[in-house]
Amino acid sequence: MIVVDEYLALQAFRGDLPPGVPEDELLLPTSRHWRILQALHAGRGGQLSRLLSQLSETGRAAVRFPHPEMLQVLDPRPLLDDAAALAARFGNTGWLVAETLAAGRRYGSSLWFGEAANVGRLLRAAARELGVRIHVAAP
Repeated sequence: MIVVDEYLALQAFRGDLPPGVPEDELLLPTSRHWRILQALHAGRGGQLSRLLSQLSETGRAAVRFPHPEMLQVLDPRPLLDDAAALAARFGNTGWLVAETLAAGRRYGSSLWFGEAANVGRLLRAAARELGVRIHVAAP
């Protein structure tokens, strides 16, 4: 199982995962699925909106309600306490970063991102301190 960001998740829906991404079960934190859904329902012309515009209506429906064999959206409840503790530990960071770190710790101690620019300084520093490996699989 590998924890991916929203950009790799969308690449998976397009059938276009970059080389180097393990052929494994993809896990997406709920906060990152939320970002996809926000862009889907009220795109603002950003990177996610552009990626979503490349999907067919069937693909967009699959993004809204992913089939577990394609992508599993993680239940946030088992991660919530750990995410809150991590948020407090690392400067009261927001849910997106905290939940992503908690998911990385729980599922294989690694995180996969679509682009290096999508990994913020705080997330990178916290991951290093926690022993969570960050992988960037740019297309």
